[in-house]
Amino acid sequence: MKTLRKILFYLSLISGVLIISLTISVFLFKDKIINQFVKQANERLNTPVQIGKISVSIIEKFPQLSIVFHDVYVEDSHTGQYPLMTAKIVSFQISPIEVWKGVYTIRGLQIRDSETNLKIDANGKNNYTILKESGEKKSSAAGEISFELKNVSLQNTVVHYRDLSIKHDFTFNSNKLNASIQSSHDIYTIETTGDLTTEKFNIGNTSLLTGKSFGINSNLIYNDTDRLLTIKPSSLALRNSSFLVQGEYRWKDKNLIDITIEGKDTDIQTLLSLLPEATSSALQKYQSKGAVYFKGRLNGEISNKKNPSASVEFGFTNATLFHPDYKSRVEHASLTGSFASSTITDPAQAVLILKNITGTLNREPFAANFIIRNFTDPEVILDFKGRIDAAAIQGFYPMENLQDVVGAIQADISLEGKLQQLKKKATAQRVTTRGSVELDNISLVYGKNKIPLQKLKGSLQFNNNDLALSNVSGKFGNSDFLLNGFFKNIITFLLFDDQPIGIETDLQSNFIDLDQLFDLGFNDASTTEQYTFSISRNINLNFNCNIKGLRYKKFKARNVVGDLLVRNEMAVSRNLALKTMGGDLSLSGIVDAKNNKAIGIATTAKLTGIHLDSVFYVFDNFGQTFIESKHLRGKANADVTLELTLNQHLRLYSETLTADINAIIKQGELNNFEPLKKLDKYLHDDGLNNVRFSDLKNDIHIEKKTVYIPQMEVRTNVTELKISGTHTFDQRIDYRIVTPLRKRKITDLEAQGAVEEDATGQTKLYFKIIGTTDDYKVSYDTEAVKKKIANDLKNEVQELKDAFKNKGTQKKKELELQKDEYFDWE
Repeated sequence: MKTLRKILFYLSLISGVLIISLTISVFLFKDKIINQFVKQANERLNTPVQIGKISVSIIEKFPQLSIVFHDVYVEDSHTGQYPLMTAKIVSFQISPIEVWKGVYTIRGLQIRDSETNLKIDANGKNNYTILKESGEKKSSAAGEISFELKNVSLQNTVVHYRDLSIKHDFTFNSNKLNASIQSSHDIYTIETTGDLTTEKFNIGNTSLLTGKSFGINSNLIYNDTDRLLTIKPSSLALRNSSFLVQGEYRWKDKNLIDITIEGKDTDIQTLLSLLPEATSSALQKYQSKGAVYFKGRLNGEISNKKNPSASVEFGFTNATLFHPDYKSRVEHASLTGSFASSTITDPAQAVLILKNITGTLNREPFAANFIIRNFTDPEVILDFKGRIDAAAIQGFYPMENLQDVVGAIQADISLEGKLQQLKKKATAQRVTTRGSVELDNISLVYGKNKIPLQKLKGSLQFNNNDLALSNVSGKFGNSDFLLNGFFKNIITFLLFDDQPIGIETDLQSNFIDLDQLFDLGFNDASTTEQYTFSISRNINLNFNCNIKGLRYKKFKARNVVGDLLVRNEMAVSRNLALKTMGGDLSLSGIVDAKNNKAIGIATTAKLTGIHLDSVFYVFDNFGQTFIESKHLRGKANADVTLELTLNQHLRLYSETLTADINAIIKQGELNNFEPLKKLDKYLHDDGLNNVRFSDLKNDIHIEKKTVYIPQMEVRTNVTELKISGTHTFDQRIDYRIVTPLRKRKITDLEAQGAVEEDATGQTKLYFKIIGTTDDYKVSYDTEAVKKKIANDLKNEVQELKDAFKNKGTQKKKELELQKDEYFDWE
């Protein structure tokens, strides 16, 4: 034991002396070592290197001597000043004994906090040729720097690689990579372990593997003479899966690649994560159980004119697909898939095949096949057959704005053809769509307002680009419907933006709630207005309706029967009849919405037995308080011709309203009308509070924000009146009233000027009501004023009416929609 202790003591003493000696030697000869190392390095480099500080340490990687560079900047070989690499620390390990002999063999390398920029310009010239050719070296063999790297460590490393000649752009980063490099006759064997994240992996316009973190265990052989990198079987770990990678990449004469990758212990979640981010983001949480396989190959030349081919085979058998947050599962799922492209950067060469897709969704079986050729101009072959529970679809892949989905869909459909051919009428029929969809009591809640769609059922039949609806019924919010007809060009409309659709259908309904439907269809969240109305130029509609009840704000209608034609942002109804406001209404008209900020309307209407108080109530007393629904009773028969313009929120531009109204009012009453009550001062008759009158006829004209009322005779229970005047939209009034004078003396001089005795000997008294509806004055009308008003007003109204009739003749046009040319698109 004593001998052993002595041996250990002397060994420790020798080691301590050696360490102290080495440390002292390093301290004494530090500058010489640094200068010699830098000298040799500069003889090997073509580009400038800037170093903030250089130090030598024996402690860092004992017993190796470490030469440590701080704040390193290496210039690249392109013209101009651009960094090839920057690093906080670059540390080289060499043998201190070899250093004493003047030999600088680097046996270890550590790089921390670095960023490397590798670039190939459009002419194929790289920026990383920074070493001098062997013939340019001036140093002797004894002083040369050589490499035998068995310990390479990279920490917090970022590498950018851009090849402008073939449009490749890659960015990788790693927290930690360890490598061992052995060399023999310009052949290097490299073993690497660690992590690698692909921040960017763009090949042409295709982005792949973005943000994917791999665990690496690789075995590489690099032949510097032949410019050949051979990948021996190496593994990449991603999520819970691993991939076996092998192959080679050579670039001496041409850039040639041949690499295969095969999945081991793979799942759906990992395979989906390999897809482009735009595709995989919505699917990244889906998981699988069961056997999943994946094998791919990249093979061919890489140049500015050529790109390698790619092929992938994948699939699964008896798998279960599910989302951990959702209830529904696809079980007993099987699929055989492949992807191939002769040129990886050209989507026009790509073919995706998904065959024998089978499974059950919540125990309901389905089967499908899907093929797509040419991703630039897709040609699709698709078929699907199965019964799908609607709640299961929502439970497996929730769709925005849909909640509480129940019911079932039975589908047997197929589609084949080039999708772009659907855009033109001449080629659309080359795409064949066949099959049917049966809707079985589907109910759901839709939108932010949570409007329910209930008991949707019926049959949908596909015939190429058209869809036939047979007894499709349901309830949408407060409205119910039964539809029979056709949706023409439906596939094109659903697949592409700015495409037309033709709808020819009959609608039957017990009740339609237009308030709710307008809010859903036209509500604009960017404005405080309730509706933003428009007619799409892509909507072509031939619509016949039979609606038992309808509501829009205060307007209610029954037995609505008629047609509606929509084309070129115009809507036409030739014969619409309904019961409303206690009577009957029939109308024909045009809505021109080509300019949705100035929606033109021209219509003719016939009113029969319409209640006056209901009219004033429904239209909110036409925005005035002078005469309101509470003042009026009676039934109106009228022929109305009008033109007007609305804004996009269905508000009237009042200056655009022109109308002719030929009206007869029966059983009329005017109750508690303040202007008439004020006549009691002159007529001394309490009956003016409740005036009942016989049939009243008149032709009323509206133009320039003014209502013109020609003189009309009103026989009431109190007296006989003649009334005429004007009433403007800003509520300025000018009414003239003529009434018989009862037998009594007129002592007021002003009143005497307003009295006239006609040829029969009857005395008449003339009044005027002038001012605004809020501030008006009832006074006598003198003879001069009376004659001027009577003559001028009569002539003026007649001129306006004549002008309006001429204008109306030009305006009353009808949109010609012949049946054989009803739906036509380019």
